[in-house]
This record gives sequence, C-alpha cells and structure tokens, in this order.
Amino acid sequence: MDLGKFNKFRWVDGLLILGVILIIVGIGMNFKDQFLEKAEVKFFNKGVGITEVVDVQSYNEVTIDISGEVINPGVYRLTGEVRVNDILIKAGGLSANADRDWVAKNLNLAEKLIDGEKIFIPKRGDVLGNVQFSNSNLQDKIVRINSATIEQLDTLSGVGPSIAKKIIDYRTKNGGFKNIEELKLVSGIGDKLFEEIKDGIGL
Repeated sequence: MDLGKFNKFRWVDGLLILGVILIIVGIGMNFKDQFLEKAEVKFFNKGVGITEVVDVQSYNEVTIDISGEVINPGVYRLTGEVRVNDILIKAGGLSANADRDWVAKNLNLAEKLIDGEKIFIPKRGDVLGNVQFSNSNLQDKIVRINSATIEQLDTLSGVGPSIAKKIIDYRTKNGGFKNIEELKLVSGIGDKLFEEIKDGIGL
C-alpha cells in the first residue's frame, strides 16, 4: 500500500473520530442543561415562596366585638377580608328593636374591618346625641348647649325646633348656661325631658 495514501486515511479517520466525540459531548451538555432546567422548574413549583402565600391566606383572621341590637351579640373570629355586613350576618342580623334608620344612615356595610374593632348597634329611642360612625367605631358627639345650632339641638330626643329656639333665646339673654341643670329653667324642659337628654349634652 502506498504510504502517503495510508497516512491520508488515518488523518481522515482521526477527524471523523474527533467529530463523533464532539457530537457526543454536545449531546451530553444539552441533556445536562435540560435536566437542570427541569430540576429548577420543579424546585420552584415546590418552593417556599408559594407555601408562604398559602399560609398567610389561611391565617388571615380578625376578631370583632359586636354588641347592641343584634340577634347574637358577642366576639367573633372570622377569616379573609371581613366587611361590616359579614359580621352582622355572623351575629344573626339586626334585632327587632334595632334602630334601622340609624344603621342605614351611619353604617357602611361594605367597609372592611380590621382586627380588634368593635361595632355597637343602638336600639330605637336610644339617646345618642349627634353620633357619627367612623372606621366601625362609634364616637359620641356631645351637643354643646352654649354653642349648638337649632338643627343640632333638634337632634336631642324630645327637643324639637320650638324648644331648641327657646334654649338659644335663654342663653343669649343670660350669657350662656353655667351648668347643664340650668337647662331646666328653659320653658318646655321639665325634669323628665332633662333626664332623657342629660347624657347627650354639655356646656
């Protein structure tokens, strides 16, 4: 055999073997990358982050105290985004004596509640003065008889526009009230009416 041709064949065979080796190495690297990618995806799907989100949602509890004119007053523990309407339902709804007009005007049934809040539902005829409802907490506003307008005095139980005007006339003539008991000196306000409104008034 010609020695030159023999060396040529050996050189070609060497290139072919090298090519096969490179192909095998390339396939191996590609398989490794795919394996690692799948492993990473699998690890992410079972990752701590997702588990933490589930845990937070399952333990989102709020404790609410609801009292007054509801069927079942008490302290309730609820989960998730709790609204005023949710706690009313949990307490069995409004009682027969509940002041539904007050509820309609002052209670936002769609308001979100936070942990530790208290809700009080008044009954019809309760003397609350001028009451506002803010963030699910009742805040009594005392009617100041030395500065209140006719409209503000009119919010007191049993005090209509006529008596309210007499109160203003009295304080104007006498330079104001020195104490709330002096209110009984106003024509039309007797002991009985005074007892009904004394907790809702101030100087």
